[in-house]
Amino acid sequence: MSQVFFGRLQAATACALAMLAFGAAETRAAGGGNEDYAGVFLGTGTVAGKIVDIDGFADWGNPGSTNKLNGPAAFAGVLAGRRLDMGSSGLRFEIDALVGSLSADTDELDPTCNDETASARIRWMATARMGFDMDVGNTRIFLAGGPALARISNSVTDIDYGGPGCLEGNLLFDEDDSFQTDGTRVGWAVGAGLETPLSSRWSLRLDGTHFDFGQENYLVNESGNNRCGRGGEFRPCTYSLDNRGGVVRLLVFYRFKQ
Repeated sequence: MSQVFFGRLQAATACALAMLAFGAAETRAAGGGNEDYAGVFLGTGTVAGKIVDIDGFADWGNPGSTNKLNGPAAFAGVLAGRRLDMGSSGLRFEIDALVGSLSADTDELDPTCNDETASARIRWMATARMGFDMDVGNTRIFLAGGPALARISNSVTDIDYGGPGCLEGNLLFDEDDSFQTDGTRVGWAVGAGLETPLSSRWSLRLDGTHFDFGQENYLVNESGNNRCGRGGEFRPCTYSLDNRGGVVRLLVFYRFKQ
């Protein structure tokens, strides 16, 4: 009886070990060869930038006054790519797109009354990246970057006080000293991260990305009814606004092994 039992136990153990070995080998095999992949992601981060009062229009008499814009980012998106195997390393090409809540603002353009608010909002963003990766044990680390495209809204809103000083009363929207734009901008993105297999086909990735859509100039005081700073000319005045930021993403993707 005991011999039969131990014989069956030995057979079951060998079978289990064989199944584990097969699963491990299949997972390792999934790391080699060319492959396509696609997945979804969630992320968080910061929309950051700066606005420069070039003429000292809002910060009266202080040309070049600079304020930072910072705000939270939360988003979801999709990704697809192709990896060309080179042994323990690989060359990859991928595209992604995201939508969500990505905005930043500051109300400190006019330090006297804080009645001018600058804001930036990214409605959607897409990137196309090329990069390299390397296997370190069962983990793959990578670096990738490339062009980025985004729909960005930039604005400055000036609310004038109706009373003396900064008394709140009879608040008036000053259209001449405000602007709002909504357009598609071209920039760049670069990121790094690591991946680990969940099974022979599924993988988990954690990565971080920095993006930058450059600097653009905008005009306020377009009627020229005020001076551009203390002692300045009566003409339209210029703000310069940068759009950039950084995000962290958690991705789950499926590998289409060739």
